[in-house]
Amino acid sequence: MPSFFKKHAQFILVLITCCAIHTFIFLRSIPVFYLPDLILILYMAYKFKDMNQEVSPIFFVGLGLLIGYFLLSPEPPQTEFPNNYIVTLKPFAYICILALFSRNPPQIDLSKWVKMFLVLYPLILLWNLFLVHLQENANLGQLMTRRPYFIFENNFEITFYLNCFTIVFFILGERRLRDFMLLVAVIILAGSRSGLLSFAVICIFYFFAVGWRQRFAGLAMALLAAAYIAKGRNISAPMNTIDRVQSLQAILSHYGFSFIEVLKEPFGYGIYAKVPGYICAKIPDFAEWFTGNSNNCDPLMLQAFYTRALYQFGIYVTLLVPLLFFLVVKKEIGWRLAIITLTPMACVATSVGGFSNGLAFWGVLISIYVYLQHTEPAKFPVAMSFTR
Repeated sequence: MPSFFKKHAQFILVLITCCAIHTFIFLRSIPVFYLPDLILILYMAYKFKDMNQEVSPIFFVGLGLLIGYFLLSPEPPQTEFPNNYIVTLKPFAYICILALFSRNPPQIDLSKWVKMFLVLYPLILLWNLFLVHLQENANLGQLMTRRPYFIFENNFEITFYLNCFTIVFFILGERRLRDFMLLVAVIILAGSRSGLLSFAVICIFYFFAVGWRQRFAGLAMALLAAAYIAKGRNISAPMNTIDRVQSLQAILSHYGFSFIEVLKEPFGYGIYAKVPGYICAKIPDFAEWFTGNSNNCDPLMLQAFYTRALYQFGIYVTLLVPLLFFLVVKKEIGWRLAIITLTPMACVATSVGGFSNGLAFWGVLISIYVYLQHTEPAKFPVAMSFTR
């Protein structure tokens, strides 16, 4: 036993630290939504001196969209609730950041941290459920209906975790069944429907990459995860009872469910426009949930990126955003890995922010950095590794 602790001392220390951080956040309920973007800003400031890469023309497209929607959107209505338009503009900012910083990885061996996180995260989810049990005296059945998390909202953490899995499996080429088992365990524990969608798409790439034995084992575990979530989360319920579907139907009713009418708004209604009052009145719970006031019809209440962007940006720019992400990521890691890397973000955008979420963006950025460190070690040497 002493030799075990000596061998895994660093892992145990990091696990204890993560559990302590989670306990503090869990008990204090402090806001953490800004942390991914704050860390991103600090990282850009730190690496600004090393920024030395060819600027992709995509940077100017992203910058043009950011400035255009900020300056040229119709004037905001006179209401006491201004839109949180910063969130709306984040996808364009992320595109610019990718174009400028995609070849500026840190001098830390990120692959070792990613591999550690694959094992850490399911243990942290179990710790969260243990804290819920202590606080609420919840039984096993009640715990299985909860959606455990580490620091951020469950959907975004699953997106980041899926990127960690794709890094280890597809970029580093370490195709262990154990890692897939951990992924299945996380999907079951998390109980996220959008996470299940991302997982299902990743499974397609996984099955094509492994042999028959691992394929059958993976299929059995994937079906187990799907069956568990289908029962626990009632995803077999009528589609119009799902909250994200309700918000999509609500905004489509504004266009009379006509594709022609959608096409007639090429640049949407801008970033300051409120969701029409009669639409907002149909789903007041969403306004209360996302904005804190049922009378605040900020488009954030529409939840999913695609739904919100359809209204604010129009269909053309909504489709352009994932295309721009793909082009700038493809430039660094190739089209196949770009598709795999962007799959979690693109899938979660059907449910929540996706392309506008900082943690999901970090998953993409770290994927590029690990690829560069792994394939071009001479250009991107690792000067220090805290995991050795």
